[in-house]
Amino acid sequence: MSALPLEPAMAGGVSDGRIKLPGFGLPLKEMPERTTKDAVVKWGAFTDIRLPHAIADWCGSSGVMVYERNMLDFMSQITDKPSWDDKVFDETIVNKWLQETAQYQDFTDAMFDYCIKELREKAKKFKETGMVAVIDTEATVVKSDCAVPLELRDALRAAAFRLEDIPDHHKDWHPGSGDKVLNLLHPSLFPLVYGRTKVLPTGRVPLAACSEHSGEGELTEPVEISKDTTMILNPTVISWGGDREYMAAWDEFQWLPSDVHFKEGGNVEIVSYINNLHPAHHEDLYRVLEQIVDRSIPLWNEAISWFQDRIRIKVEGTSDEDYCRPEGAQSPAREIPADWDEEKNGMYDETLDPRYRERYEEWFESVKVLAMPEPYPYTPFSETTSLPGACPIDLRERFKDRGLQIIFKLANIHLTPDKPEYEGGTWHVEGALNEHICATALYYYDEENITDSQLSFRQSIAEEDIMMIPQQVPSIPSSPDTQDQYSSCEAYYGIRHNEPGSLVQVLGSVATRAGRLLAFPNVLQHRVSPFRLADPSRPGHRKILAMFLVDPHVRVISTANVPPQRRDWWAEELRRSVPRLTTLPSEIFNQIISEVEEPWGLEEAKRIRRDLMDRRGAMNDEINENMMENGRYASTQAQLDPAGPLIIYMQLGTTLLKARTVMALRAGRGALPSTQWRRVYCVPVDALRFRGRTQGGALVDVGRCRCGEGRGEGEG
Repeated sequence: MSALPLEPAMAGGVSDGRIKLPGFGLPLKEMPERTTKDAVVKWGAFTDIRLPHAIADWCGSSGVMVYERNMLDFMSQITDKPSWDDKVFDETIVNKWLQETAQYQDFTDAMFDYCIKELREKAKKFKETGMVAVIDTEATVVKSDCAVPLELRDALRAAAFRLEDIPDHHKDWHPGSGDKVLNLLHPSLFPLVYGRTKVLPTGRVPLAACSEHSGEGELTEPVEISKDTTMILNPTVISWGGDREYMAAWDEFQWLPSDVHFKEGGNVEIVSYINNLHPAHHEDLYRVLEQIVDRSIPLWNEAISWFQDRIRIKVEGTSDEDYCRPEGAQSPAREIPADWDEEKNGMYDETLDPRYRERYEEWFESVKVLAMPEPYPYTPFSETTSLPGACPIDLRERFKDRGLQIIFKLANIHLTPDKPEYEGGTWHVEGALNEHICATALYYYDEENITDSQLSFRQSIAEEDIMMIPQQVPSIPSSPDTQDQYSSCEAYYGIRHNEPGSLVQVLGSVATRAGRLLAFPNVLQHRVSPFRLADPSRPGHRKILAMFLVDPHVRVISTANVPPQRRDWWAEELRRSVPRLTTLPSEIFNQIISEVEEPWGLEEAKRIRRDLMDRRGAMNDEINENMMENGRYASTQAQLDPAGPLIIYMQLGTTLLKARTVMALRAGRGALPSTQWRRVYCVPVDALRFRGRTQGGALVDVGRCRCGEGRGEGEG
């Protein structure tokens, strides 16, 4: 496969000597064009142009079965055990692990054998790299307890402590956290504000002398926000596995990343200031963060690379045959009705007698068991990564000339006997589309006196994919001979018929213990689970470094373009560089500085942060509401929405091709509405399956037709 282009036409850069980036020289909502040249589609984004984003792209999963989620959880727990990479080759220990599968319902020997084969291959890779992929199905979470050595961890503790060791009245407790979350370094303070932030039209803001350029540059263009919504006018179309909806994907703020370059030997160097971290006062922390970025890149490579879906168990379709009677169960006795006239009706056949069928169906419902699907034969990683369409990414190699953009955040969670519990976070993805964040790395560098905590991950099942799994379309959905195909689908995937949010799957959780580095792509929602003080009589804490990787295909405005917006940095530089101000009493100098509108003071920055948090909170609420409302598994037919589209699905054997052809649909009366057909382009297929959307939003089948073999055009 050819290498991905380093400088996409719409990725931003310099033109005619002036910087052109989204929001400055380019429209804010300018997204890289999609192309099919050398393209691999990953969650709807063509990876030769940009990486997928949960908000911008179709990120619906095809679904992960309950049994596979149990396998994922089992393997995640095993890889948390000390020396697991050696123990997995010890048959005595492996046999003991088999007993641990009793915590899961329906964990078969075949599933266990598959897990051990996979764990042994992962153990070999772990010995080489020190990292292991978990919850790896259509997306991948990567963890490492040894990527950051102890000396570097101690250096981070010491350097970050200087941000903590300040008077109490200067500490920045996160709004709404009840004085539990202490911000040491937060990108929502002094962010880019369109219409207020200035950008250098040419050149770069130097790292060491960044404060000398405060106030320089040209104003960014303001963005227009509608009066009654958080949405920018003419919003982008986004999706979370249900129907595509217009949502608040953009706003008037942007977190400012730092530019990171690769040096000759491949190590990274931060070349523009970290927002809110003074490069002269915290040079030691800059050097520490560079080293941690170095150690995060291999995990990011694994998290954003694309090979093939790593689905281990899958069914092509479900039917009433998925249920069977248990061994030894006796069906109802054959009883010839007393009023049966053999001369008139012939030999009695109970299968034709509706009374017997009713008794049989009642009995079968009471004893039936679900057939257990088994995993596919194990496929070694070497084969998976060499399949057509594989798209491994090496950030150092691919972007060695261009570098990366990273947003840094440092936060502590402090618990006390008066406030002994952290309630956990909300389900979210990082940033809005303004930041183009493609992946996150979290480093848990210190904790004391707290209970274990987890980071959970979830995704939506694509509605069309799960709706196509049942093989029959019953005219009467509640009919006993057709209903099991839906109940088996629900049992296999852990979904519930017509229940809001039933198509939202929690994939699993990863332990977040001290010293662990985690990386994952920004296509999964994640949430911090609750934890509390282990000993409620004394305080405890957890300290986290978060690093958000901007999609390197899409450059955004960074601190290389925006001079510092902090009044305190500017005032310090002013007093240092203007001789007459050095002798001025501090009280007078501070009074003069307080009258200046620009750069922003801390109170104004906190007001802006509140606005940013309100916008982002509303966006996140809208995403979650959309997931829960549209993530509904509905298998019943209903009156179709006359204004709704008809999506054409072309089915060839067991392969389902979704044709992005939309036809006007005129709803009629009855189970199969009349339609006004139009000529549509078809590929050679066995059959067309027609789908419509009901007024309630559910996809249903509305008919089928057959096409002539090899026909290029057909009349529906």
